[in-house]
Amino acid sequence: MRKLLLLVLIIMGGLIVSNTLSFALWYAGGLDITTMLEGSDLSYGKRQLLRVGLIINHIGMFLLPGVIYCLVIMKTDIYKQLRLDRISGFLQILMWAGVILLSYPILMKITEWNASIPLPEWMASSQESNFALIQQTLNMSHISELLTSLVLVGALAAVGEELIFRGIVQNQLNKALSNPHVAIIIASLIFGGFHMQFERLLPLSFLGLIMGYSYYYTKSLWTPIILHFINNGLQVLAYYVAIQQGELPEIDNIPSVSLPIVLASLFLTAGLAHITVKTSQSEYEPRP
Repeated sequence: MRKLLLLVLIIMGGLIVSNTLSFALWYAGGLDITTMLEGSDLSYGKRQLLRVGLIINHIGMFLLPGVIYCLVIMKTDIYKQLRLDRISGFLQILMWAGVILLSYPILMKITEWNASIPLPEWMASSQESNFALIQQTLNMSHISELLTSLVLVGALAAVGEELIFRGIVQNQLNKALSNPHVAIIIASLIFGGFHMQFERLLPLSFLGLIMGYSYYYTKSLWTPIILHFINNGLQVLAYYVAIQQGELPEIDNIPSVSLPIVLASLFLTAGLAHITVKTSQSEYEPRP
């Protein structure tokens, strides 16, 4: 657990440095963060400037701390310890991606339940600012904005967050607790909480569970990285298509899903997850 505390300190240091650089960039570019968080529309140039700052922030908060932790704390056999030395086959990744896609109605219903829980004022205020930031990031009128958002929300989030939450946190918790299932649950809750979207803590943690188990059963960090990219990338693409059709979806909008659809999703997700786990176990278990 001492190593996880060191990881937190490294992340805090990276957050301070990257936030300083990002705010300096935004200030130099004339981007008023206060006005932006109040919902004012930004020009194309200001939106791209915002994304560049968030890319710097994400690198400093997740990617670099993860790399520094691995080099300084883990030191040896990093590639093998993180399970970057193997990659799942196309069928495995497709099956795990199918589990996530089939679970979307479940995620929507969990989000609906989560949003019904009253939040303290500081949580509600923090979440509102977070949603405003995401809303501006996903406001894309040009193909270049789509590509930048895919880098930020898709690729960087997938690599950086999976390196931290699955590659390091889940692994260290597993070693400390000697129980992979408890480690996956705790790592998933931390993953959900780290997004500062309190109305979506439970659905984000549920997604973390799927990615955590994909890592555990395929024994490859590339699996949750690819799943994370697919999930986030599809959401970015959906927003871009909606905007091109003249709509700007509200990030805090929670669609209602009927109970029969949720039950069907639960049945199909559980069935595919069972088959996927069995297939992963048979593919990656040691052979005599």
